[in-house]
Formats: sequence, structure tokens, C-alpha cells
Amino acid sequence: MSDEDKRKYIEDIFKYCRVDSILVINKTGHLERLCCPFEVVVITDVGELHKGLICLVSAVKLDLTLIDVYVIRNKAYYFFNFRVIERK
Repeated sequence: MSDEDKRKYIEDIFKYCRVDSILVINKTGHLERLCCPFEVVVITDVGELHKGLICLVSAVKLDLTLIDVYVIRNKAYYFFNFRVIERK
């Protein structure tokens, strides 16, 4: 897929998705929307963030490789470095 195709795909996705939330399956198996800011725990040291740190995600975006990124402290990090903390 060319970079231009990826950009168009991302634009199409965000016609239906929002940058201020994610959809997750909760412990009871139900689909739930988590609105920003939501809490995550760092599971792998990445950038200035260390394993075990709890952070707030202010936005969710896609990079040009079509991987979700979380915006934390005004920096973008790949989602797979974090685990969403379920609200009680």
C-alpha cells in the first residue's frame, strides 16, 4: 500500500472513528467505549515512560503504518507498550 493509499485509508477510518476514545471488550465480554483521558499502565519501557507507570491517554491516532498510537504527555507511543486499566 502506498503512503497516499494509507493516508486515504486513515482519513476514511476517522470518518467513523474518533480520536478521543477507543473501543474495548470489558471483562464481562461487552463492547465499551473508553473516552479520553483514560488510564493505561506502561508494560515496556518506552521513551521517557518506565514499566509500571500509570499514564493518561489524551488522544488516539494512527501512524502511517496503520498502527494505533496513544498520545501521552504530548508524545505518540505505540499502543502495544501499554495495558488499558479497566474502570471499576
